[in-house]
Amino acid sequence: MNDKHLLFSIGNKENKKFIVLVGIHGNEKQGIVAAQRVIEKLKNHPDKINGKIYFLLGNLRALERNERFVDVDLNRIFHDSNLTKNGEHGYDYKEFQEIHRLISEKICQHHYENCVLLDLHTFSADSGIFCIPANNEKSFKLAQNFGVPFIEKLASSLPETALHYYGEKGMTSVVFEGGQHDDPKSAELIEAAIWVALKYEGLIDSEDFPFVSEMHQKLLKASENLPHHLELIYRHKLEDYHRFKMKEGYQNFKTIGKEEVLASQNGQTITSPVEGLILMPLYQEKGSDGFFIVRKKKQKTNKS
Repeated sequence: MNDKHLLFSIGNKENKKFIVLVGIHGNEKQGIVAAQRVIEKLKNHPDKINGKIYFLLGNLRALERNERFVDVDLNRIFHDSNLTKNGEHGYDYKEFQEIHRLISEKICQHHYENCVLLDLHTFSADSGIFCIPANNEKSFKLAQNFGVPFIEKLASSLPETALHYYGEKGMTSVVFEGGQHDDPKSAELIEAAIWVALKYEGLIDSEDFPFVSEMHQKLLKASENLPHHLELIYRHKLEDYHRFKMKEGYQNFKTIGKEEVLASQNGQTITSPVEGLILMPLYQEKGSDGFFIVRKKKQKTNKS
């Protein structure tokens, strides 16, 4: 398969396709480091893959520039209506079309139920790893298996992401957020997430890759003091004209109060509309969201 977005593929069985997507944002390089580490280990066991594994690169020009995107956020334009837009709308639309053609036609061949997407990211805040499942049962089960915080309703609030787009088509889809952009530990945790997901989905066996249990423990240790099951309650969306600056000192899952001052925007003070836990506070120049607010998911109790 000759495609510039294809970093590597391995496996000869057509029963299941597993797609690892890295660099959909060009300033998030730790996912590529992690993918390359996994690739080197997989190369030694080409006959031990139960299915086919594909490693895809996202926004190629943004990766070259080390910028989140070129003209528009690639991970906010995954929608059928954008499949026919030409270059006048921006370079990133072309990247979406090429990535979708590769995933849909060449890899999954429009049978999305036989495919798994693991979309790997990092963030600009200091700490707090987590994952986001698409809104379907198989995605929820994969997300729960990592043992890190997973967040409901967030995928639905971002309808033009790769996560939501392919999840709505019936694909098992999960975003894994592995740490701060420039922290080498992020690559270690993302690597662990890839191995854990490959094992859970049956692409590899623990007998052939015995270190996967250690990888899983690494994820559990990194998130042992974090809440496990959460749901989105607020998204602070940004438009192109917004001049947004987050207050210093926030990191994922930090408790915030209602009306707490969080940021400034266009010279105005931004306060929290609710109490909760902050997620992905924006500490970089480009971004479509200033922050999210989540809360612990209330567990249903059985009434006797």
